[in-house]
Amino acid sequence: MIASTKGFCCVVALGFLLVSSLFATEKKYRDYQSQAKYEHLFEIKFDHKTVTVLVHEGETELKYTLPHSRVSIEAEAVTIGDSIIFKRDGLYFQGRTYRYDSISDAQILQSDESVTIIFKKRDNDSDRPSRLKRGNLISFDRSLVVEDDEFVRGLIFSVKGDIQIYGEVNKDIVNLFGDVFLAPGAVARGDVATVTGSIDVASDASVYGELFSGSEEGGSRVHHFRKKLKSASLSATFFYNRVDGALPFGRIGFKDLDSLLPSVWVSGGYAFESECWRYSLGLEQTLWRKKPLVIGGEFYQRLASEDDWIISAKENTLFALLATEDFRDYYEAEGGTAYLNFKPVDNLTFETRFRSEETNWLSAQPHLWSLFGGNKLFRKNFSSITGVSRNEIDTTSNASLSVGLNWNTVDPEDPFSHSGWHCDGTIEWSHPDFGSDFDYRRYTMSARRYQKVHRHAMLLLRGIFGGSDGYMPVYKQFFLGGIGSLHGYKYKEYMGTRFWMVNTEYRIDFPRSDLRSCILWDVGQITNNNKFTSNDDIKHSIGIALLLGDNLRVSMSKRLDRSYNDEPRFHVRFDHLF
Repeated sequence: MIASTKGFCCVVALGFLLVSSLFATEKKYRDYQSQAKYEHLFEIKFDHKTVTVLVHEGETELKYTLPHSRVSIEAEAVTIGDSIIFKRDGLYFQGRTYRYDSISDAQILQSDESVTIIFKKRDNDSDRPSRLKRGNLISFDRSLVVEDDEFVRGLIFSVKGDIQIYGEVNKDIVNLFGDVFLAPGAVARGDVATVTGSIDVASDASVYGELFSGSEEGGSRVHHFRKKLKSASLSATFFYNRVDGALPFGRIGFKDLDSLLPSVWVSGGYAFESECWRYSLGLEQTLWRKKPLVIGGEFYQRLASEDDWIISAKENTLFALLATEDFRDYYEAEGGTAYLNFKPVDNLTFETRFRSEETNWLSAQPHLWSLFGGNKLFRKNFSSITGVSRNEIDTTSNASLSVGLNWNTVDPEDPFSHSGWHCDGTIEWSHPDFGSDFDYRRYTMSARRYQKVHRHAMLLLRGIFGGSDGYMPVYKQFFLGGIGSLHGYKYKEYMGTRFWMVNTEYRIDFPRSDLRSCILWDVGQITNNNKFTSNDDIKHSIGIALLLGDNLRVSMSKRLDRSYNDEPRFHVRFDHLF
């Protein structure tokens, strides 16, 4: 009995020792930490508008932020502004060099609408071959290709060379200013990020992390830092004008962020003065993601105007609500449009469009309410045209084919921050063979230059030319005078089939304030002839303006072509971009 007891005790003791050793081993494993220590080499933070480079020098943090448009990609370097240069061997910033071959790892963090890429190096790590053995692929401009039978266990990093993945990558894929392509069957177990390039992911590729692209057209699986592949949106707005009166407008849309399914939207609202519905139903499909190629169409009944180049519908709503002023002329259009949109390179967009619609004349409602209008009445529709014929608008059909180009290097969020160009041109052709009641060709070209003179001054130049021939409706004519064109003249004082105009502004910023002052000079000419003649006087006006921020602008201008009926004209703008 005693021997049996001793044996039992030995077994229990042995079991206790085994269990204790297991728990001790498990605890030792849990407490294990890698002895490798990392420190930040440099950081890149970006969103859809800006890119920031940040480094730490001891306790000092140095950073520099500029818009995407200030990124210049050249053969031997990528520069951001005048201070940041990515060369073949490393980043040159604030007099120091941060070498790419010092990169051991990267970490990608997302916060709100921005993404930060932290490039790390090991402490006291100077053995380059040992770093390369960890499996990182690093390049400045060489194309990095992972074949379908390859496995890369480290980081893939390129400054501006394209990255193509056919096999498997174990860590993050980072391409600062180039494109990333993941082929069918490719596997990326980390995140994929690019600052200004594009990310193209095949539908049957596997990405375990997130996709981050700072390019508007970039990315194919996750655009705009969204995690969901499909997005539904709901929005509402409000318009007010002298024809439709109050027009509350809502829109619901669906967008497949993978670009595999078409994007669709439906919008509509009720016009209380016209007593009718305004609506649109649209569909758009991306055909090619790398160089965005989009086809789409829309069916609608809308309140149309050709005055968008003068003033937007939203800004015009403010004038109508506050001051009994409506600067747009209108017609009703019911029909549809089909278009093809292509962006072969950054900043350049090509569009071809066919539009067919039935148009109707609409009368203005002069007695509509306005907050500060008093007894003032709204003007008639197309009131600037003497003897306008309703037959040119009412119950007519207009079908046209148009081709347009748009090149824009101006930052839409901050257009006055640096120099840039915005040029566009459109050719429109209407013919009875299209089912149109009209037969004309109409073409417009414009060029805008935003020229930064120095830190507190900018020169703004805009040149516009328009011409037409054949028989076209009155709303397709050209108008000059007043807000948005020749500031010293009456609104739409002149009408013709051919015109040119140049607007000049010299802006000066007041230091440490939101105030700016402007000197204005406008010149233009308009005719109903096939070419300009000596009888077509050149119109001039000169003026001054005061701006508060980027939106509110008060100006005074005076015509210079005569000395009678030349009283100065005052204008207020709420949302004016040159």
